[in-house]
Amino acid sequence: MDLPVRILPLLLLTFIPMHCNGYPNGKVEIACTTMMPLHGADADPSFPPYSLSFSSVNHTGILGFRVTLNKEPGTSDFKGFFIQARAPGGDTPQGTFVVLTSDAQNLSCTTPDSAVSHTSRSMKSNVSVIWLPPKKASTDIQFRATVVQHTKMFWTNVLSDIIPLAGAGPQHSASSLIQLLLCSTALFYGLFTF
Repeated sequence: MDLPVRILPLLLLTFIPMHCNGYPNGKVEIACTTMMPLHGADADPSFPPYSLSFSSVNHTGILGFRVTLNKEPGTSDFKGFFIQARAPGGDTPQGTFVVLTSDAQNLSCTTPDSAVSHTSRSMKSNVSVIWLPPKKASTDIQFRATVVQHTKMFWTNVLSDIIPLAGAGPQHSASSLIQLLLCSTALFYGLFTF
């Protein structure tokens, strides 16, 4: 066998890019639309052993939501995650995220801070972030996550319940809502005490 025939396989392996990419630093803007990791494997079709929950929160005078990604009991911790807020069934990120710990970082998917992801491959059992809705909410919202347990084991359709924001109007600060509640209570008390 002559030398060029022996070298050809080595050259091919060197210069042909592999389709398997890893993102241990969580900079996954390339997956903003599909939320699919480029790990050279398909997403696990089974029901995800992780959940997304939310609760309302006052963040610097703005009503938002604390979004938490948790593993289910008896499930392995996860290495990677990618979270967005979208209209149910939609593919455009909505609102902005605020990170709370060094396990999460903001990403820009169409707009600044419209997604969050992991910062390292360290194992995590949960992660929490704050999500702030757009100034004029025009659609209901559902949080969606991709969760990576290890390179070849991940789920792309971890969904939260739906937040009914369509037609909610502009965002109100917590102090405005408290004032409205106090005025309503005073009016109610005044009507029924005479």
